[in-house]
Amino acid sequence: MVKKPFFLLLISLTAALCGHAQLKKGNRMIGFSIASAFFNNASIERSNNLTSSTIENDNFGISINPSIGWFISDNIALGVSPVISFSKQKQVGNGANGNTFLKDELNQYSFALGGFARYYFKGESTFRFFGQYNLSAGITGGKNEGYEYESIGTYVDRYDNKFSGGIAINTGVNFGASKFLNNHIALDIYLGYNFSYSKTNPKGTALRDYSDPSTPDQTQNINYDQKITGHNFQLGAGLQVFLDRKKK
Repeated sequence: MVKKPFFLLLISLTAALCGHAQLKKGNRMIGFSIASAFFNNASIERSNNLTSSTIENDNFGISINPSIGWFISDNIALGVSPVISFSKQKQVGNGANGNTFLKDELNQYSFALGGFARYYFKGESTFRFFGQYNLSAGITGGKNEGYEYESIGTYVDRYDNKFSGGIAINTGVNFGASKFLNNHIALDIYLGYNFSYSKTNPKGTALRDYSDPSTPDQTQNINYDQKITGHNFQLGAGLQVFLDRKKK
């Protein structure tokens, strides 16, 4: 009768020790995560004595982050992570009569190489909270196209711009939890804040198309510098694989 409780206690203690073993100095972690911005809609209403209008602004962004890290001490890992991200911004403006006077779509991508630092807080053997800092830099490109009618319909501006070779910088912090399925695999879920900055040089054409056939249309080349900063909250999920340090 005494041996059975002792045996169960021994198993529990062994499992607890094994559960913490993957976070020991010298071990490696290989991961893959997907994050997306989740606050992404704004509505602007304008009105005066003559008319009213509504502009809907929708934003969507997603990033894919494979990573590899090394535990420089117990519970603390440093690593590198290439980042592939895509974002879409779309604006649609509708007048009181239901006609669309504004349509703008911006698609942007970036490829970057970054680093991270992760700290696991003390806790249960199979469930651990963590905090992580990220920093990356790389290149960006994309396309912006759309049209906008002049307020009384005299003309419409149509444009089509492309850009590539710009710079992109991202930094942020995540807080989340890891659920360890066994001694080598854990599922992550996290919430974080990310600041982004990009500098590009859009080039393309713009056409001012007049409704009056007797007025000649105007075409001009577009070439300007553009800087974009972003503040995003992110919700993400990922998978981590832990490898023991190589024995000499």
